[in-house]
Amino acid sequence: MSDDDRLMHHEYDGIQEYDNPLPSWWSGIFIATIVFAIGYWFWYHGGGPGKSERAKFAQQWTQYESWKAEAERTHTVRVTEESLAELAHDPAILAAGAQTFAQSCVGCHMADGSGQVGPNLTDEYQIHGVGRIDLYATIRDGVPSKGMISWGATMKPRDMAAVAAYVASLRGSNKPGKGPEGGKVERFQ
Repeated sequence: MSDDDRLMHHEYDGIQEYDNPLPSWWSGIFIATIVFAIGYWFWYHGGGPGKSERAKFAQQWTQYESWKAEAERTHTVRVTEESLAELAHDPAILAAGAQTFAQSCVGCHMADGSGQVGPNLTDEYQIHGVGRIDLYATIRDGVPSKGMISWGATMKPRDMAAVAAYVASLRGSNKPGKGPEGGKVERFQ
């Protein structure tokens, strides 16, 4: 084939071009790419059996949320006098306890714990028991005869433990407020 036979029969600004077909390997790869893209789209996005990364993530996230909800519902926190004493020395736990106290307890015990309807939590007297675990039990079970509700059904165990640690930290600060109730107890270390 001569060069004249390969010239196209049109020109633009005096320029003529050759008819150079693409190599067959290049055309084959191009066609294979288009076929692959169509197959990929159908497999992952067009109703095929494959799952996209977004669909996999959504499924895993749903599983995680249900696992977390189940764990929160069934997870029991082992609360002991010793564990509450450890929590009482953690500033983050005390801050969380203070926040929960401010949201749930100030109506009866005042913001500073000095007592209003409920007892003064800052003096060295305690109505129910003597230790931190007794504070936790009172928060969890309530005292229906005195009007204190049970927080065990609505508050998470770790939040009740944080409130108990916070309330224990108030003992001995002796804020002026409601008079002493219960038996005299030692100040927590």
